[in-house]
Amino acid sequence: MAKAPEAMENAGEALAVVPSDLDDKTHAEMLMLYTECANSVRFAKSQQWTTTGGALAIFVILGVLGEFGPHYGFLTQTIIVVSMIVSGASIYSLAIYQFWQQAERGKLTMISERFSNVLRDVRAYLPPREANVHRYILLVFMLALILIANWLLILYLKPYIRFNP
Repeated sequence: MAKAPEAMENAGEALAVVPSDLDDKTHAEMLMLYTECANSVRFAKSQQWTTTGGALAIFVILGVLGEFGPHYGFLTQTIIVVSMIVSGASIYSLAIYQFWQQAERGKLTMISERFSNVLRDVRAYLPPREANVHRYILLVFMLALILIANWLLILYLKPYIRFNP
């Protein structure tokens, strides 16, 4: 559970605001960079969920194709190979998006150190370790979802697999 920083625990006391040492132009530039990094993190998260949903949709389409298409061994085997490629590409994409988020969060931390103490206190409300645990739990959930869906597709198509020696 996240713990409030010491400054926020004393709600009755006024926060002593220590402004940043940045001039107005540099402050505006840092604010723009901060906004861009935060938007990049949101975009990467959105892309992760879109990738996961897209992979699941492709598995459904492949399952329908395998069920209603001609039941030849070649077609079914091709569908399974395509599903493996989709799984691998999706997992690789999820990892790239995760590393991208980590890089952008590092930039956010660097930028926030140049702003006032109030911003740092607000960002410290959720410790970085706990935020990482949340992010990686969601990543593992997405990976498991893709792998389980691929496994279910293969089980679903198993009766149609024919190996001709």
